[in-house]
Amino acid sequence: MKKIARPVLLVSLLSLFLVTAPALRAQGHFEFSGHYGRWSLNLLGSLARNLVNDATKSEIRDKILSDIQASYPGLSETSYTQAVRFDSRGDDFGFGVRFYPSRNGSFSLGVSVEKSTFKILPSVTSQLGLQDSMTSQTATFDGTAAASAVIKATAFLLTFRWDIFPRAVVHPYITFGGGITTAKTLDDSTLSYSYSGQLSGDAVTPQTISGSDSKTIRQLKDESDTKLPNFLPFIQLNVGLKAKVTKNVHLLVDAGVFDGFMISGGLAVRL
Repeated sequence: MKKIARPVLLVSLLSLFLVTAPALRAQGHFEFSGHYGRWSLNLLGSLARNLVNDATKSEIRDKILSDIQASYPGLSETSYTQAVRFDSRGDDFGFGVRFYPSRNGSFSLGVSVEKSTFKILPSVTSQLGLQDSMTSQTATFDGTAAASAVIKATAFLLTFRWDIFPRAVVHPYITFGGGITTAKTLDDSTLSYSYSGQLSGDAVTPQTISGSDSKTIRQLKDESDTKLPNFLPFIQLNVGLKAKVTKNVHLLVDAGVFDGFMISGGLAVRL
């Protein structure tokens, strides 16, 4: 029923918007826009590294331990440490409609559809301590891992914007809003990684151990004790500049928060 209810609600809201649009336009005006942005989490620094470290630590550790125990079932974990080197990048394409209640006013209300691809690309150095439960002999695994978390999301946003000195040819604005992604985001987004390292010690024959794995966010959600949401939330808070090319055509450039940091540019047509 929920899968049926969401499209029905969306169609109902769209129908209401189309019915009331002529009356709204008589009072104010609409603005249609498209934009493209570049996204990153790198500015978060140690916070981003810690978040990625917490998210990947158990997954990578369990995979390494499982692969070692396939050959040495008597070995168990005694310690595990990992250090993360962080990188991220992404793209966002969006289309939106804004309504200005007053033709010369500064406030507007907007809805937009965002198609985003965010990539979080950490590299990890890890050390796993092991001990044989029967002989008490020890072993150590030292290795590196390369991970890739790719989030592909279609999001629907509701935003509020205030244009500052709206009659100026070039003027600043502030935008605030939020929204959620579709449930399909969990199926389209993946976490994949590969690792390789040296296993050595009294309990083992020195050798190279390697492996890889890939899972969707939905698989991680189903397997994890951590409760993950069915929808990913988006928060937007940015400042920008709007330049009038003609009376009805404007260029926009802005920067700010979009579940990370984003710089974007776009074109708006006012009707």
